[in-house]
Amino acid sequence: MMTLLWTFPAIMLASIIIGWAAEVTAIYLSAGIALAVLAWLQTAPEFAVEATIAWQQNSHLALANLTGSLRLLMGFGWPMIMFIHWYSTRKRRKNALKLGDVTLPKSFSVEAAGLLVPVVYFLVIYLKKTWSFYDGVILCSFYGFYFWLLNRQRKVGFHVDEIEDDAPEPWVVEKVRKLPGISRPLAVIGFFVVGGGVLLITVHPFVDALKASALALGISEFVFIQWLAPIASEFPEKVTAFNWARRANKVPMAVVNMLSSVTSQWTLLAGLVPVVFSISAGHAVTLELSDFQRTELLLTIAQSLLAVLFLSDLKIRDIEAMGLFTLWFVQFLMPTTREPLVVIYAIWIVFEASRLVLRGGNSFVAWKTVGAILRGRK
Repeated sequence: MMTLLWTFPAIMLASIIIGWAAEVTAIYLSAGIALAVLAWLQTAPEFAVEATIAWQQNSHLALANLTGSLRLLMGFGWPMIMFIHWYSTRKRRKNALKLGDVTLPKSFSVEAAGLLVPVVYFLVIYLKKTWSFYDGVILCSFYGFYFWLLNRQRKVGFHVDEIEDDAPEPWVVEKVRKLPGISRPLAVIGFFVVGGGVLLITVHPFVDALKASALALGISEFVFIQWLAPIASEFPEKVTAFNWARRANKVPMAVVNMLSSVTSQWTLLAGLVPVVFSISAGHAVTLELSDFQRTELLLTIAQSLLAVLFLSDLKIRDIEAMGLFTLWFVQFLMPTTREPLVVIYAIWIVFEASRLVLRGGNSFVAWKTVGAILRGRK
């Protein structure tokens, strides 16, 4: 357990340093692509942890880290964004007790709809009970298509205008932005090198320390890694999103920052696992999923699928966010409630899909916008 005392803060420090570099990099990109790049760079520590577990040929813990990180972002991250936004603006509200809804502009339609394809593909993985090298390649290609859509969205004209905001960025980010000439890109590269170096030194003993600590405390390795590893490795994206949540005009970007991280993890991170397994083994590997692993996977799929339905009209309601948090918190406290929670998610998914169909109108505005983008029309 002593190793965990220095590896856990070291992973968080590396995450923060890489997060600073990512935020500076994202400033100079168009908003949609910037959020995708920011999310991908911020999840680099999570990728490092997952790659280390996969290299050790431990599919059980690789799935624990993947499902834990995804459910943490959606079940805890989104509700916290709305709570922080409410807390920061409560004095200006007519009803100070109401969290309020968050509406995304149409220019975030790709982010809102783009999660569906990898989530549905994981339903296929769930049904066939295997997670193969070829699945990994397909999942990574989904992210390539998603990034292409983001770029096409900008070209068609569904781009996010620059958001005026007088609130300062984090102190380090502001300092780096103001550096003259070549000093700025050198500073960013230096952050990536230092953060990456700390990760390289720390990630292997961090994973081993998590296993040893779980054993010493008498806690399941799966549960311990599922929740503790993502808390450290996903720290920077939460800091960024929660900072944006304090500003009314940046709340949509906070939501999409979390959403972009989820998309990158359902595609690139999930694709990384069987690919790294195969490289480590020296041949293409197919991972067989146990009944326990399939239940964990189905629970995570259900949560993300429900979020996709929430976003089909580009609006997240306070009751929806609180529902996601409640279900996540119940499973966090009582890990054995997986099967009942899957049933609850399934009922909610059917209800939400029916509600959207019956309501009509702009219920599927995100999908209609993505269709227009694919056709090259605004």
